[in-house]
Amino acid sequence: MNCIVWNCRGAGNTSTVRDLVAHTRAHSPSMIFLCETRQNKEKMYRLRNRVGLRGFEEVSSDGNSGGLALFWDESLYVDIRDCNRRWIDAYVRLPADDQLWRITFVYGEPRVENRHLMWTKLQKLSTVSDLPWLVIGDFNEAMWSFEHFSDTPRSAGQMLDFRDVLEVCGLGDLGFAGLSYTFDNRRGGRANIKVRLDRAVANNMWRDVFAHARVA
Repeated sequence: MNCIVWNCRGAGNTSTVRDLVAHTRAHSPSMIFLCETRQNKEKMYRLRNRVGLRGFEEVSSDGNSGGLALFWDESLYVDIRDCNRRWIDAYVRLPADDQLWRITFVYGEPRVENRHLMWTKLQKLSTVSDLPWLVIGDFNEAMWSFEHFSDTPRSAGQMLDFRDVLEVCGLGDLGFAGLSYTFDNRRGGRANIKVRLDRAVANNMWRDVFAHARVA
């Protein structure tokens, strides 16, 4: 199974759709999750044909803020359990496979002062199922100082809170291959900020089932 997860920062422009279609053709994903779509349900629904995935769940944006969309191949069994502006939570079974597992696609709280609310919600999510569990997406937070590249250090307390909630939930980082950051504010000189905000974390049961999973 192959999955594309992307904070597209707006899915309404031609270049974003073109890039998405190109990635889809190159990687043939079974699932695609987009966050920060800044679009309503009707506009995102039209993308199904472009990406060739008929399964669909969406959370409309609040004006130009937020918005989530999930597409999946109909050969998968996908049971959407919960969705809101911060996550889409689902049970999944692969074709010809008896193993039921859980995947939660997240778009973390962008406001630092409210980030603790996201961590509390994640803890509550961890208690509703004992299935193998994967959580993937843009958490809007780094785990370690070496994941943040700028002249201004990231708050150690913020990162500690993130690591603590992952430990409480029994979730471990799956690592990655490629660039060491997933966000770049594209400003020049000392105003530039690069940081790893996107990642995949999973419990031990999921890691045992999918021992060869990789994040790139």
